[in-house]
Amino acid sequence: MKYTNNEALAEIMRRSDQIMIRKSRRACRVLSCVSGVLFMGLVFLIALTPKDMTVTSEGSVYGAFMLSRESGGYVLVAVIAFTLGVAVTLLCLRYTKFTKQKKTYEEKEKAK
Repeated sequence: MKYTNNEALAEIMRRSDQIMIRKSRRACRVLSCVSGVLFMGLVFLIALTPKDMTVTSEGSVYGAFMLSRESGGYVLVAVIAFTLGVAVTLLCLRYTKFTKQKKTYEEKEKAK
C-alpha cells in the first residue's frame, strides 16, 4: 500500500498525537498515585507522633493557642485540606490540558 506524502504526514501526526495522549494519561496516573502515597504517609506520620509532646516558648505568645492538647485535630484537618486542595488543583489542570489536546486531535481528525 503506497502513501502519498500528505497521507504519510497525516498518519505520522495522528500517531504522534496518540502517543502524546497516552503519555499525558500516564503522567496523570503517576501524579495521582504519588500524591495518594504521600498523603497516606503524612497521615501515618501525624498519627504516630507522640501525644505527650510539649513545646516551650519563651519569647512570645503568638502561637500559644496551638500549644493546647485539643489543637491536634485542627492541625490535622488543615494539613488534610491543604493536601486535598493541591491534589484537586493539579488533577483539574491535567484534565483541562488533556481535554484541550483531545479537542485539537478531534478537530484534526475532522479536517481530514
